[in-house]
Amino acid sequence: MTSRELNITKAVLDYLHGLEYGQATELQIHANAFGETFGNPKPSAAELEAVLKNCDAEKWITGVPSRFKGKMKWNINEAGEAVRLELQ
Repeated sequence: MTSRELNITKAVLDYLHGLEYGQATELQIHANAFGETFGNPKPSAAELEAVLKNCDAEKWITGVPSRFKGKMKWNINEAGEAVRLELQ
């Protein structure tokens, strides 16, 4: 994983952590996870999608399909919390 991918992963895990086990769609994560402290350029949709796929494959986040719109809703799990702390 590149340093940029690590930074995106950390921002995603931090954002999902802040939801206190709530769920967020990819669009919500893209809009809200990368504040002023992230720097520029902000991640592209493709970069975010790749990071989410990796986090899901590593079992750091859990995705649940939305009942009505078919979009995935993501939340952090215990393994993701441990990784988030390691990335501090």
